[in-house]
Amino acid sequence: MSNAIQLDLFHGKVLTTEQQEEVNRFIKNQAERAIKAEKRNSKIMSMLDEAGFVYGQDYSSNFEVEEVTREQRFGYGYNDTDYEFEVTYMRNTGNVFLWVNTISEGKLKTYKSSVDLDGDKLQCTSVTKQYRHYKPSSLLVKYKEYNSRIVGELEHKNKQSIALNNVVVNFQTFYPDAQVTIGSDYNRGYRSYTDFPIVKVEFKSGSYISFQLGYDDKMEEVRFHKKYDAQSETTDQLLTRFNNQKALS
Repeated sequence: MSNAIQLDLFHGKVLTTEQQEEVNRFIKNQAERAIKAEKRNSKIMSMLDEAGFVYGQDYSSNFEVEEVTREQRFGYGYNDTDYEFEVTYMRNTGNVFLWVNTISEGKLKTYKSSVDLDGDKLQCTSVTKQYRHYKPSSLLVKYKEYNSRIVGELEHKNKQSIALNNVVVNFQTFYPDAQVTIGSDYNRGYRSYTDFPIVKVEFKSGSYISFQLGYDDKMEEVRFHKKYDAQSETTDQLLTRFNNQKALS
């Protein structure tokens, strides 16, 4: 009988035959989805292992399948016939993650970035510039390059920090009445900008000169960046000063 009813003995809810069939389909679909997800997760891990990634060092997985019992809403799309019913089914959660380097509070740390599968290729957008899938061996190369680059950036930042502090001490020693501070400026590019540290020496008059660090291992050999002279000159005063300058030898 098409309108036969089913009784939930625990909650006293009555389901029609159609509703019970919908619940059964949901349970079956969830089980199939969990099996498919488990195979997918295992395939990703196998591909990573074969490419040379090391579990527990380069990547990890928190994937699991568990049986859950919860209230689930059914009947979407029907005319005011949606309903809630307590159902027990298999649910999958989690994924495979690469351990990606990052710099946080001046220290090297790692965070987990999920890995996606497409056929025989993998994707992890945190370590690649392009949003595309790569062969596992190619992804390993990009992964190691990215993590090494972050380590290099931290080493560079640490050297910068030491150089900046030493430059501040030197300027403060030569100009004890000036205010010497560390700041930043930026170079504007196409749709982006690159910031860099500066040291600003500001005098009581409000005039200041700022400097950029030197290159590579000579960071403390600073380079002129910008200046501001609080004392303004008229054109006549400027001409007089230029006229009084000695000729360059």
